[in-house]
Amino acid sequence: MLASEDVPIAVIGRFVDRSVSTVLSWFRDWHNSRLASVVTGHAGSENAAKLTSAQKEEAREALACPPSESGVPAEFWDVPTLEKLVSLRFDVEYESDSSLHLLMKFCGMSFKYPDAFDGRRDEQNIATRMAEVRDQVTGLMEAGYEVFAADEVRLDHEAETRRTWLPIGVRTNMHVDREKAAQSYFGALNLASGNVHLERIEGRQNAEQMTHVLARFQRAHPNSKIAIVWDNASWHHAKELKRLFEPGQIFDTITLIPLPPYAPDHNPIEHVWNHSKAAIANIQHETPSHTFSAFENYIRGRNFHYSFENLPVTEHSSDLVQFPPYSVLKGPATANQRSLDMLPQAQLTNLRERKFGITPTRVCGTRRSHSETPAGVPTIPTTRTILQRIFNPIEF
Repeated sequence: MLASEDVPIAVIGRFVDRSVSTVLSWFRDWHNSRLASVVTGHAGSENAAKLTSAQKEEAREALACPPSESGVPAEFWDVPTLEKLVSLRFDVEYESDSSLHLLMKFCGMSFKYPDAFDGRRDEQNIATRMAEVRDQVTGLMEAGYEVFAADEVRLDHEAETRRTWLPIGVRTNMHVDREKAAQSYFGALNLASGNVHLERIEGRQNAEQMTHVLARFQRAHPNSKIAIVWDNASWHHAKELKRLFEPGQIFDTITLIPLPPYAPDHNPIEHVWNHSKAAIANIQHETPSHTFSAFENYIRGRNFHYSFENLPVTEHSSDLVQFPPYSVLKGPATANQRSLDMLPQAQLTNLRERKFGITPTRVCGTRRSHSETPAGVPTIPTTRTILQRIFNPIEF
């Protein structure tokens, strides 16, 4: 269209951000195949989406159930399984896996590790027991108790190397500290304040070390009625440790509340460990002591407002599929994307206008009257301006 108005090729190239030779190749394709050459560079529209919108919605519904319910003999969804579904149900075959990857994302799937739980886990018993735990914790807090969610964790220090771009034919050496070290911790999350009482465990996690740790923990809370919610680790049930909680013993002021078995995701302190480990992961510290200090400083320097009613756990719509709470994504979900999808529509529209400087209708190039267009904003922005505004990340 620009060339038909005698616009120079160099200007067209700058307008679409392409070289002159690329623009000339487009003209040659246009003369050879005319309108068919416009569709993503392939004559005959061979690269267009093969499934219709209705078929994609049908595929989305199929992926919400196990593959066996769709006639595909498989235990979980992956790219080959989706390829079989598309072939059997729609008689369509994609030539590249990237098209199937895009279809997976369209259907609300993401490539990630599943949450692995023990096969002996009983969801019904867990739900019943957690209801009892919540009621007991609420009653104790109303009675003036300090309630803690407690657990142990092991932190490992080890140097790891990752792939990077290096010269071909040249051996690249990196000198690192090959020392491996580990440190175990006992942590107790105060469910009221969000503070974490953190203690190092010397040696292995066992009943003897737990006795020393609990003694230090008790001395840190001398005038408080204390309740501890923890899991069913073997050393928690050791006879020599359980005897110390009996009346007249050193830990008789501590009330113990056991969690249901095989349910670590219901313990708030577990999410403190996960959050803290992720914060210092992939950061190579010089020595193990630096790694352990970074972990301790991170936990002691902030509050974690987790409770049995407020846990970062996402409900699953099925045993195999977890749909994100936002609409179709064109790539991996980011924190900003998730935050945007939680905003009301009016607030989201206002945010887009402040970031882009144009409303969605003007992005599409729709002509507006002079009274509707703000001063200084072009009615139809250029292609480069649109792309820059759309793909720049939204900052908060």
